[in-house]
Amino acid sequence: MRRVACVLACVGVAVAVAGCDPVTERRYITEGAGVDLYTSDRAGQIELQKEYVKFICSQAADNCSNLSTFVQAGMNDIDLRCDGFLTWLDARRRDKEPVLNEISAVSTATHTIMFATGSPIKSLDIVAAAFGLATQTYSNWNARLLFSVNQSTVQDIVYRAQGKFRDKIKTYPISDQPTAIYLLRNYLRLCMPTTIEAEVNVSATLVQRDVPIGAATQNTVVKSVTPSVTRVSTGYVATEAGTALNNWLREGGTVHPDRIAKLKAMIAEKNFKPQPQVQTFLIGSAYTQAREEIARELNLIH
Repeated sequence: MRRVACVLACVGVAVAVAGCDPVTERRYITEGAGVDLYTSDRAGQIELQKEYVKFICSQAADNCSNLSTFVQAGMNDIDLRCDGFLTWLDARRRDKEPVLNEISAVSTATHTIMFATGSPIKSLDIVAAAFGLATQTYSNWNARLLFSVNQSTVQDIVYRAQGKFRDKIKTYPISDQPTAIYLLRNYLRLCMPTTIEAEVNVSATLVQRDVPIGAATQNTVVKSVTPSVTRVSTGYVATEAGTALNNWLREGGTVHPDRIAKLKAMIAEKNFKPQPQVQTFLIGSAYTQAREEIARELNLIH
């Protein structure tokens, strides 16, 4: 009964706020994401991002001295938030029929009581219209594709995409914080309602066109994430030594903190000014000779 009362109370609010924040609505309609690189809310967003970085670093074993660890900790945090969203989605889907049935039962009871107590026909019509609006509003709110698709399908789409994403970025060169944030933002998109619904629609369309099943199950976000060379001031160069060291640090698909610490110590012995981060050392052209020396010392190359 309390839930029905809540639904009825929210009907007016839902109608009232359907067009709320007209400034944002107008901006999205006319500009999409925007035509200006800087907007008034950017500074606040940057501060929030800085707080998020601190929050994730507090969960990382090496306090984010390694950006790969930072990304892994960030993805773990996103997994937790995504699980909360999927749990809420399942509960909302299960509530749909009981809530509609309860609204109908309360509507019938209210109409019967008012009729028995001699309420005017006009009042009965008003109550019937109110309950009808509540039913239609709640049904419309639950009509989007995300609530119609089976829960197991939604979970399979999200979990499969997350697994593929993690596998794809195992050897992704993360040379700076913007690259790390780029990866986390893409990982977060995998659990967005728009992404899930897009995957359902795209998969159905491709299957109808007799496209091979493998292609029909390739997540759009995962496909869009491609390793990009971040050009630092020292320049980028791919070398056998750099590849060997990178594979050594991530042998077996797992980052080895002890090996990272050892490599950092060996880099420190080179007395570079300033001291490069591990990822910068692995790809910077200024460190080509030092990479080869360390790789040979570790017996990774001959």
